[in-house]
Amino acid sequence: MSVDYFVELDKSTKSIETDKFTTDDEFTTHYHWLIVDGRKKEADALRDKWSKNKNVRNVPLEKPSDEVWQMIAVPSVDLTPLPASSWFLQFTFTLAKPYISKDDNPFYVIDNPIVRDKFFQLPMARSTGWKGNLYSALWQLGHDKQDDEQMQRLFGEVRGEEGGQAGRLFFYPTFFAKTSLEIINPHDRKRRVGKNLILFESVPTGAQGVFSLLYVPFDCIGKDEVEAQRQALADLQLVAEGLQAMFLDYGFSAKRTSGFGVAKETVTGGFFQIRIEAVQAPPSAVPTAAAPALPKYLKAPGELKDEYLNPNGTFRERNQAEIAKMTKAQKQEYEKAQKWWEREGKTLASQPPAESEKPAEAPKPVWLKREFDSFARLIKIVEALLDAQGGAQ
Repeated sequence: MSVDYFVELDKSTKSIETDKFTTDDEFTTHYHWLIVDGRKKEADALRDKWSKNKNVRNVPLEKPSDEVWQMIAVPSVDLTPLPASSWFLQFTFTLAKPYISKDDNPFYVIDNPIVRDKFFQLPMARSTGWKGNLYSALWQLGHDKQDDEQMQRLFGEVRGEEGGQAGRLFFYPTFFAKTSLEIINPHDRKRRVGKNLILFESVPTGAQGVFSLLYVPFDCIGKDEVEAQRQALADLQLVAEGLQAMFLDYGFSAKRTSGFGVAKETVTGGFFQIRIEAVQAPPSAVPTAAAPALPKYLKAPGELKDEYLNPNGTFRERNQAEIAKMTKAQKQEYEKAQKWWEREGKTLASQPPAESEKPAEAPKPVWLKREFDSFARLIKIVEALLDAQGGAQ
């Protein structure tokens, strides 16, 4: 909206009809216009109107096309070009409590907007936030990078002039398609009454998001594959325990100590896939019909024996002297071959040679994949795989 629009609006009326505003950007633009114009009371009324609408509508936001949404919100990974024992984990979680984050946008209708991506303006949980919250949850469980080799290879070492190494975990952002509003009312310690309502934009309870995590053991390239597999499964077990603690107990949101940003136990579409070839059952044997017996004068279906052909591939006629030297059986076979040539051989010989069949492509490897519907189920599946592999030694 141009400045001329606001000038004309200001000339026509001193009050703005807030019912016609439908998006956060429209409310925000008009709110700041009123502030600049010195109309603080009207700005406060507009913000109150916005907050009421925010709580009432709580409807899905406008999302990009399905194709784009799948690409940014539900990423997929091809494990084939990655190092052996890499794994990818993904699931859709449902919020049991609202999710809050703090954006650095200074021009918004309230002081506490939720973090949004810069292009689609969708609420999001940053990949760096996931990493920090998962590390915090594992630290609460008693794991620390300072003296834990497993935590160091997962999250990396402090990198500086003397070395250091990146971690094996690569996090993806999570996008949401709903927003709402939370009101926090700090109380005066002496009077025990609310002092000043604080508005926080949030992702409401019941909203869903997709969590995606990639594990790449790049530092195991060229090393023992059995040991790499053991480490990958042991790391997956620790991550699964950390995810359960983060999503269900400790939270992954701003103000998580107050109960914000926790999810339900059950998930949908949960799976992990490891770059370990899955053991496949051999295909069941299908009985084939016995090949029909070939006449003696043929070496293969549709092909005469070489003794009945000229070098150019035509039938070699025998003269009387040659026929006289044949035995009765040889003569009968020759006559049958001659009749077959007249009946079928000429036609087959006149056809262009068939293109040689392309060699069959090697089947693509099938990587080990398991599905789960809860955090508890994820942990059990990983424990069973680790036990079958020999345990975390």
